[in-house]
Amino acid sequence: RFHRVSNGAVGTSVGLRRKMAAENPGTAAKEAHDQKVAWFKEYLYNNREEWERKIELRLANGDLRIPLELKSLQSAQPGLEKKVLQDPVKYLPAYEEGLLGFLADTAPKALKSLKQALRLDLQGAFGRNHVTPRGMTAEYTGQLMCVEGLVTRCLVTKPKLLYSMHVRKDVDDNYVEQRDHRDTTSLVVTSRSAAGFPKQDSDKNDLQMDVAFSVYKDSQHFTIQETPDTAPPGQIPRSIKVICDGDLCDKAKPGDRVQVIGIYRSFPPPLQDFTDGVFPAKLVATDIKPVKELTEPNFTPEDINNIQKIAEREDTFQLLARSFAPSICGHERVKAGLLLQMLGGVEKNLSNGTHLRGDINVLLVGDPSCGKSQMLRFVMNTAPLAISTTGRGSSGVGLTAAMIRDAGSREFHLEAGAMVLADRGVICIDEFDKMNQVDRVAIHEAMEQQCVTIAKAGMHVTLNARCSVLAAANPIFGNFDSTLDLVKNIGLPDSLLSRFDLIFVVRDQTTEEIDRKIADQVLRQCATRFDDGKKRGVEQIHSSILERRSQQGFSDEPAQLFEAQMGEDSSQGQVVTVDFLQKYIRFARRRQPVLNEEARQAVTEKYVEMRMRFQSGYADLSATDGAERKPRLAVTTRTLEALIRLATAHAKLKLRKDFVLVEDVEQAYRLMLSAREEDVPEPAPAAAAPVDDDTGSNGGDGRKAGRGKKRQREEAEASQPESVEEGIMKGRYESLKTLVGRCFAKQRLPSIGRMDLLAMVNGDLAPGEPDFTEAELDAGLAKMESANKIMIDETGDEVIFVG
Repeated sequence: RFHRVSNGAVGTSVGLRRKMAAENPGTAAKEAHDQKVAWFKEYLYNNREEWERKIELRLANGDLRIPLELKSLQSAQPGLEKKVLQDPVKYLPAYEEGLLGFLADTAPKALKSLKQALRLDLQGAFGRNHVTPRGMTAEYTGQLMCVEGLVTRCLVTKPKLLYSMHVRKDVDDNYVEQRDHRDTTSLVVTSRSAAGFPKQDSDKNDLQMDVAFSVYKDSQHFTIQETPDTAPPGQIPRSIKVICDGDLCDKAKPGDRVQVIGIYRSFPPPLQDFTDGVFPAKLVATDIKPVKELTEPNFTPEDINNIQKIAEREDTFQLLARSFAPSICGHERVKAGLLLQMLGGVEKNLSNGTHLRGDINVLLVGDPSCGKSQMLRFVMNTAPLAISTTGRGSSGVGLTAAMIRDAGSREFHLEAGAMVLADRGVICIDEFDKMNQVDRVAIHEAMEQQCVTIAKAGMHVTLNARCSVLAAANPIFGNFDSTLDLVKNIGLPDSLLSRFDLIFVVRDQTTEEIDRKIADQVLRQCATRFDDGKKRGVEQIHSSILERRSQQGFSDEPAQLFEAQMGEDSSQGQVVTVDFLQKYIRFARRRQPVLNEEARQAVTEKYVEMRMRFQSGYADLSATDGAERKPRLAVTTRTLEALIRLATAHAKLKLRKDFVLVEDVEQAYRLMLSAREEDVPEPAPAAAAPVDDDTGSNGGDGRKAGRGKKRQREEAEASQPESVEEGIMKGRYESLKTLVGRCFAKQRLPSIGRMDLLAMVNGDLAPGEPDFTEAELDAGLAKMESANKIMIDETGDEVIFVG
């Protein structure tokens, strides 16, 4: 009987409570809110020491967002993690209120010193709720989301009204009336009618707003877009608007890769008689973090073993260069330069604030239909982050950044350009010569200082543009004119050319052997059927981060090392697969070698030699006067930095951990000379690396056929006897004068013995050049003394350098 009465009483109580909740829904919501507050306070007290230490550390660093792991909520109450993800508006405000109550009980002084309320920063595994902007669909409205993307547009931070304070207009009696102006971005539900300004109080006295005592908060809007490596080809990248406030403002700027955690909410417009039912949805941010690492496949032990085996080979550079864009016939030295560009040098940030770039810039200038655009396309498909654009379709602000006035609010906002979006990646600019002069000047700062500075509309902003530039252009007349020199054919200013580390000339050579090789390779590719069953282009769409990572799971298997030969012709040699090449480049980029003492001396020697040969024109030793010396590309201090970067990239290619060796400097020097269409000073043809071959040839026979006429002409000119004046030929005298100046610069002595000077001069001669005799030295020194370059003492044994 007692139990029957008790159960009946309980049933009556529950039914009464439900009836009261149905009649007054606000009471039920308040009770549920209070229950969540009490539960979270109890959860905090169960781990009091840990949470006190965590809150104290955050407040000491000026951070008002306390991290909360989702898995800890799941362990405290099974199933709570899913509920918080599905409906965070019900839980976050209650938990934040419980956090303030916990702080009031444990550290009341800290609570009084707060200028803003504490916020919770939910962290952990979001599962299906971890997406890109393409995955933000209607089914996720109202849920807690984790979105990764690229910031493309950023508005100015503005103060937003939270609470307005109103006082009586003509009476100073300390009367204050407060109105709440919080909207849906504050995760509270308020009626729009209660947000207006009161005109009169209850006694019909006029009221006015006290601006100074009202409460405000910072608010900012920005847009994140799909990153180039996640956006499917052939479709417009999706974007989403983000609202942040308080300490989250100005945490993201255009060009940054960020991970935003927030609540996806819809913002309906003011009520009207008719509606189309389309309410814009935005992400109310609760946390913003930078994304430093890209989603890339992992290395397997077999991959690492294969990478080390390839690095130990003598022909590592030639093998990987041959494997770069294997569908394009020839262009070995161009492929070698692009391979080093993808590896890059080592970035230096000195203690005095100086930034020395490690990215390598490459310019391809050549005749039409030589494969320049295809090489750009291969780089874009191989690099982890690459953005492609064209010179005609790009403006200066489109490549850097722009201040744009919003059509609705008439306010300025900042939008990032292609070079800012390609930060830590590669930007490919095709038809570079089609850009006008004003637009080309706009990228000067981004190419060298690797930043973009905007000072417009009252805003002064500096954006990072740490990217490698790969540009392709045609000569000034469309095709190379053999009657003009290289500088006039390129037709670009020296201020821009000096910012490119490598400038390759791609010529369309007409020889029977090269044409047959190109035709044979194109026909073999057209006769081969490629069908691996993989989705490509617009079919490969992944909006979920987990889905994209699971799709890349196939790359957790070891990458195939060598590519199968197409057809019966294997004359091109072994070629590694593109997958293995990507893994090799990623593995090698982690190295950060520095120049050792021998490499520093070699770099100095090579730089001085290039300055003397090209800048002063001493490379044309057979020229009778200065008018016959052909203009060459300028050699500046940027050329020295380019030589260091290329040598460092080659050291990375060989997987050197600590130091850059002299061998790396020699390879970089030969590549720079071949890019400038200069003869590398090495007489042995067998020692010539494949990167020294002429454009469009694959082997030694093609090289001889391609350069036969030029070689014959040069040999004929060299075979002609030079004029002899005062016991020494003109060409030999120019060479002796250069070598004597170099010897005094190296020794840093005011005088050198005559025989010692002869030994030093002969030691610095290029391989294959005959030594100077004593008679030639005496005749050359006599001419130099008459030109006030040196002085010879009375005994004739000491040579004094004048200048």
